[in-house]
Amino acid sequence: MISAWSTGSALLLAFAVFAATHVSSQLDQERRQLHTLAGTVAASSSIALLYVDPSQASQVLALAAFEGRDDIRQVVLFDRDGKLLARSTMHDDGPAPPPDLELRRLQDIGKKGEHEFSGPLWAPGLRLYRGVHFQQDQVGAVMLEAGLPHMWWGVLQNLAGGALAALLSFGCALWLARRFRDGIAEPIASLIAAARQAADGQPGARLQHSRTDELGALLDSFNDMLVQIASRDARLAQYRDQLERQVSVRTEQLEKAKNAAEAASQAKSAFLATMSHEIRTPMNGVLGMTELLLSTPLTDVQRHYTDMVKRSGEHLLVIINDILDFSKIEAGKLTVEYIHFNFRELLDDIDQVFTPQAHAKGIAMEFAIANDIPVAICGDPNRLRQVLFNLLGNAIKFTETGKITVKVAATSEDAQSVDLRFEVHDTGIGVSREARSRIFTSFSQADGSTTRKHGGTGLGLAISKQLVELMGGAIGVDHALTQGSIFWFALRFDKRRVDDADGADMQPSAAMGKRALVADPLPENRLLLERQLTRWQMHVDCAESSDVALRMLRDSAARGHAYDVALLDMDLRPGSGLMLAADIKADAALAGVRLLLLASERTAADTVQRREAGVAFQLIKPPRACDLFDCIVTPLRSDARHSEATAPAPASPPAAAAAHATAAPGMDSAGHPALPAAAAAARQGKRRKVLLAEDNPINVQVASAMLQSLGLDVRCAGNGAEALDALRTSAFDAVLMDCQMPVMDGIAATAEIRRHEQQQGRTRLPVVAITANALPGDRETCLAAGMDDYISKPFTRQGLGDTLSRWIKLPRMAPQRDTVQQPAPPVAPPPADAPTPSMPLNPRALDNIRALNNGKSPSLLRRVTQTFLDDTPRQLAALRTALNQNQPDALRRIAHSLKSGSGNVGADAMAQLCKELEQLGQAHTTEGAPALLAGLEREFEAVQRALCTVLEKEP
Repeated sequence: MISAWSTGSALLLAFAVFAATHVSSQLDQERRQLHTLAGTVAASSSIALLYVDPSQASQVLALAAFEGRDDIRQVVLFDRDGKLLARSTMHDDGPAPPPDLELRRLQDIGKKGEHEFSGPLWAPGLRLYRGVHFQQDQVGAVMLEAGLPHMWWGVLQNLAGGALAALLSFGCALWLARRFRDGIAEPIASLIAAARQAADGQPGARLQHSRTDELGALLDSFNDMLVQIASRDARLAQYRDQLERQVSVRTEQLEKAKNAAEAASQAKSAFLATMSHEIRTPMNGVLGMTELLLSTPLTDVQRHYTDMVKRSGEHLLVIINDILDFSKIEAGKLTVEYIHFNFRELLDDIDQVFTPQAHAKGIAMEFAIANDIPVAICGDPNRLRQVLFNLLGNAIKFTETGKITVKVAATSEDAQSVDLRFEVHDTGIGVSREARSRIFTSFSQADGSTTRKHGGTGLGLAISKQLVELMGGAIGVDHALTQGSIFWFALRFDKRRVDDADGADMQPSAAMGKRALVADPLPENRLLLERQLTRWQMHVDCAESSDVALRMLRDSAARGHAYDVALLDMDLRPGSGLMLAADIKADAALAGVRLLLLASERTAADTVQRREAGVAFQLIKPPRACDLFDCIVTPLRSDARHSEATAPAPASPPAAAAAHATAAPGMDSAGHPALPAAAAAARQGKRRKVLLAEDNPINVQVASAMLQSLGLDVRCAGNGAEALDALRTSAFDAVLMDCQMPVMDGIAATAEIRRHEQQQGRTRLPVVAITANALPGDRETCLAAGMDDYISKPFTRQGLGDTLSRWIKLPRMAPQRDTVQQPAPPVAPPPADAPTPSMPLNPRALDNIRALNNGKSPSLLRRVTQTFLDDTPRQLAALRTALNQNQPDALRRIAHSLKSGSGNVGADAMAQLCKELEQLGQAHTTEGAPALLAGLEREFEAVQRALCTVLEKEP
């Protein structure tokens, strides 16, 4: 088809070119003939035109002979003015005479002649004009008009012959193209298709042919190549099978070797963990008895020896702890927590521990903490503290002079999390480039020689690296520009949602607008305090000496704008900060100024000195922001200025070496600022709001009573969908989410909550999972689903309070009259066909419910037990239906719900039977379920009788 189109197009184009050139040549030939005839007429008529003689001109035209040209239609002579002088027609019905010529056209005709077409399309004609000259002067012009039908007829005859030749050529071309396709193109196409199939690895059958020419030889060669390819593929398949068998054998060998190595590693780790624990037990006795021995009267030599024993024991205990942590990491047993903690307080604790150590060695210790770091974050504070302890311990150990700087900065932050980078800069011996590549490996140190100056196991950095990576971060070391090294690590923490009551102790509005005077001789100290106070929107002025401070206080009081608080440094000159405080107290106009004394040591001023000088609080430099804020905004007791007693300082975290602040009168016995009754009532009046998503009515009553006894407002939802609706319409501080509920379970509801928070950019709402499952891996499943914590049913009020207190601040409730006892250990389940015990209830569970009543009427125990008695028959019937219809999923779901309700009322045997039914449902089988269900029904009858007896005695 393509060859036919191409051949036809070429022939058509050639025919069109031939036709155009032939017509053009015929017209040119006709013009030349007419030009010759016009020259003959012009030569014979020049005299007539010279004298403008029409008669002579007519005679000349009459005598003109046009032999063989019967197509001449007319001959016309024009005089020198362009007017028609004579005209001769060859036929009676000749054409109309031409118009007169204009002089300019006549001149152009005289120079180069002219031609034009005339007549209609069906009888075309050609007019040729030629000038007539006599001795170089133009005397007129002659015009010959000839018809063209004869010429066109000849042209058509020639074109017909050319078209016939083109058609014959086209037919021959089609015949040749068909022969080419059948004899060459199709065999070559088959050869190309077979070659492509062979290139794809799928050689086909041999190409059949009966040719003896060159193309046949090509096909024979290709068939031979296919045979060779098939033989090669067969050999390759054989080699591949052999290689796969060898790889399988080697893989099996490597798997065995890997398992053996892992078993050896786990055995080693287990041995290290066991031995570390076994060694720690006597070591605790050694250290404890050594400490007791040091408290007895000893001679100097005995005390020296005992101190050496104590220090050696403590060093050995550090090494044992490192080995224990390392063994836990290798065994995969080391885990991290996810709890709320105060980041600033953690850094303050570290500062209190290491700053004295650095100062004792003559090293400066600095903390450069960025101001944009959130205070309340979520993570593992103990592991974070352990990493910082390791890095700072190494920095102090390997630094002889200079300083150590701890830097913390936020590298990125969004609505729900923040990335923090920690850096420990020291000016010690540094870390060489070679040592950096191995310093984080186990039992490795920068100086591994036997003559090294510093001791240690070489596990601290390895453990730090494992801990950081376990928390999802990275750790490394850089060389300082001048001297020392920079150890850094980066971690991501979730932000804690801080509500009004959680941040009540640090509300800037409490200090907003207060006027403060900072009196400190060092400009850097004044700048730090000024920035901190300005952040709380206070008006701050500074003074560098006692005289300037006293003058500013008196001037401000005289203008009626007295200062609310004055921060006095103990090292003020002249005199001291304590002397300045006494001068301020002696001035009646300054009696309303609250005085805070800042000192480097706790013993800078005793209680009597501070009371006589009118100092309200003494703070240890540098003061913690929370302590400074409390000292500024805490209302003092009315007799604070005159009381002789001094309350104890606020308790510090366990790791702290000493408290930051020493309280003057105005602190309560617990170490908290003493609040007026109205303020305390207002602070305790705001109740947290908790959403309880639980479908079991018994669990709803018990959990609601526990939450209300903790001072929380409770709203209940029967499934995950109702919980989502409640969250859309109301704000809650936390959610207690049951994992297994109808319509939408807790896992799906939590995922929807997290998705909505991500889309809306909201802060993370604490979601605590509550479920009857207490198997290994349940906690990880809940946390992976987006929940924040986990508590298994049945739980106590104490356990529930401990869990919630990690996420929200619980109100301070008065102790109840009855102490809630811990639940008894689970009793062993009786066999299904065994006789029912005489006491099927756990009395401690009933006592726990009674303790939650708080004197309300009717009693909570009566409501819970009555709900259990009303709801259990329905659930037993549902279990029977699921068993009859062979529905393991329904069996599992109903048994799970009944298990938690039974545990709440103390029916431990029923709970155990329900657990076994639930496990059958999880295994997608009902084998053995009828016997368990029969035993469960008999156990319920015993529980029902026991509960009825209890209800008769219940008020």
